[in-house]
Amino acid sequence: MDTVGVACAAEPHFGLATSASGAQLLLPWIVVPHGGRFLVRRTLESVGRELFGYHTPLLAGADPSEIDWTNFWRQAVTSSGAACDQALFRLIEPEFSAGRELQRVSEECPILPLEHCEDLDAVLAGCSSSHRVDVKRQLRRARERGEVTLWTATPAESAAALDSFHRELWPAYRNVWENRSAKSTLVGPPVEAFLELAASAGVQEGWTHYSVLRIGDTAVAWHLGFVDAGRLYYWVPTHDVSWSNYSPGKLLLAELVALGCKSGWREIHFLTGNHSYKSSWNPMQRSMTAVKWTARTPRGRLMAWYDARAHP
Repeated sequence: MDTVGVACAAEPHFGLATSASGAQLLLPWIVVPHGGRFLVRRTLESVGRELFGYHTPLLAGADPSEIDWTNFWRQAVTSSGAACDQALFRLIEPEFSAGRELQRVSEECPILPLEHCEDLDAVLAGCSSSHRVDVKRQLRRARERGEVTLWTATPAESAAALDSFHRELWPAYRNVWENRSAKSTLVGPPVEAFLELAASAGVQEGWTHYSVLRIGDTAVAWHLGFVDAGRLYYWVPTHDVSWSNYSPGKLLLAELVALGCKSGWREIHFLTGNHSYKSSWNPMQRSMTAVKWTARTPRGRLMAWYDARAHP
């Protein structure tokens, strides 16, 4: 809200939901104005949708399967009232999905399960032979240059993580994207300010995962992501382009997979987009759902009428 939210004029619409059994949900939602040809739509959506795609509702005191999600979403429609003109949650994991009247088809997201894998070799066993051979070959080549290590910042090392972000990760990230025809949505003052927050307060408070891959004494790749409920959300990886012949991004991900197996992570979420560097790990494809409604107000009904005719 203090960084990217200011730039897009987002208003906080946070809430708490409580079930009859005492389970609680924190709803980190926002209302964002989106300009159209004839009017501005105030859309209710998740915090961070444009940044990292999705995250699950923050649930305490219960398992997701114990919640009546159809009733939850119905209550959300009623409670949001006239605070928005419409609601659009593009990426909702299926276990949190709504009833048929609110639910829409969305896209698939690649997720790498780790629960029954003891180490990196166990994960590689489920990959293609070409990927398995290449990962081991690049690890062997890298070890010829020095010891391969992965440093992960602890909460007490948040200052070191922020220093690494400024000196290493962010300059390397910008350098990678400056040499590509496509543009990164992360490059911009508001997003950089949020990344700084994630690399400092996020590490200190335990919701950010910051890692550095080193070959010998040289840092060659970095990752800034999120951790929650035994899952790593793989978000901002980058590498030193001068080490490209050693596939540092692939080595970084291999070391994170190894760390996840050792640490008892359930999954690594690759977020949206089934890029080749993700699909090579043979992740499962989780079909996401979307939740959408228009407010039960004159403005909401007008927009529903217009949308039905503009997009039959």
